[in-house]
Amino acid sequence: MKRILAIAIIMTALTAHAQSFETAHDAVLHMGIGWNLGNTLECCNYNKDSLIEKTTDCSVKAYETAWGQPQATRELMHLLKETGFMTVRIPVTWYPHMNADNVIDPAWMNRVEEVVNYVLDEGMYCVLNVHHDAGDQKSCWLKADMERFDEIDHRFRTIWQQISTRFNKYGEKLIFEGWGEIIDKYGAWIYPKDSMAFEACNRLAQSFVNTVRATGGNNSMRNLMLCTYSATTGGYYMHDGKVGYSDDALSRFEFPQDNVRDHLIASVHSYIPWNWDKNHAKLSDAHVKEIKQTFEKFDKYILSRNMPLVIGEYGALYCDGVYEQNGTITEEDKEEGAKYAQLMVEEAIKRDISLLYFMGIIDKEDRTSLRWSRPKTVEAIVKTYKKVRNE
Repeated sequence: MKRILAIAIIMTALTAHAQSFETAHDAVLHMGIGWNLGNTLECCNYNKDSLIEKTTDCSVKAYETAWGQPQATRELMHLLKETGFMTVRIPVTWYPHMNADNVIDPAWMNRVEEVVNYVLDEGMYCVLNVHHDAGDQKSCWLKADMERFDEIDHRFRTIWQQISTRFNKYGEKLIFEGWGEIIDKYGAWIYPKDSMAFEACNRLAQSFVNTVRATGGNNSMRNLMLCTYSATTGGYYMHDGKVGYSDDALSRFEFPQDNVRDHLIASVHSYIPWNWDKNHAKLSDAHVKEIKQTFEKFDKYILSRNMPLVIGEYGALYCDGVYEQNGTITEEDKEEGAKYAQLMVEEAIKRDISLLYFMGIIDKEDRTSLRWSRPKTVEAIVKTYKKVRNE
């Protein structure tokens, strides 16, 4: 009886402590519109042509700039804040900066913390994650794989224990995201080939929550983000030439158990319709319909279950120049990209979904000169947000 009473007292104290942090629902509402610091702290040996593999310089700066971006600055974050953005997601790849015992290089951790502070010092939300440790390249070790689960889980927990310990005194505007795009051992997107992959995802998600909570401090109530399998919104997939359709990544997505209520956030990445802007294509009625149908799926599978949702990545990748366009990017391309962004923001914000643009609106030298690479898209995002919010 005494043990039961002691447990009840502890749980009550944890709940009271958690109430001093805003709930996940409130956080997502306040996160609003945001941006990804892409191709920066997630640079790694992602493929055989990686710039990092062509140099012996493995310094923090060399990694941060390996994919063509300048080092992040406080001034860049100030520009985002002043323009009206409220959240910055910082994708980070950790494995190149770990020793054989999975200990993270202090210099790398220090730099990550420095960039996190650039964001938080502006009063914005910051999402910090484990990024290209997961994915479909040979260097990616974080897989939804039950056969190697113990090995993967141990490394995963070790990373999050170190991150959580470093940041456990940080306030409510720092949000941890367990991973970016985790897939099965076969490299299958949208829907896994491995029938046990969903179970592996669920168990890793539970490990993430348990590990963060166990480090105490503000991590006992910190809002945590969890992606669907491959961060997908569902849809068509192809495995070994066979095409199928599935929304299981959404319908089977579940939050892990947590010892505090309403401090977990669902997350997806939405580039739907895939490659719609390739070769100077226009945003057609069919594209608009598909985007709206995707948001209807969010209503059905996520929001209806009272799960707050963040679209962690979205963007017009060809219009923005993230992917190489066939020929010069025209003013018409940029206008189409702005139309797409407007539609995405309209559909998201009216549902209280936060959405974080991926990279292309400010890119390369423009990050140093503090000049928007896609000013029309930026204007569309900010104006549409204010219009929907009646600000």
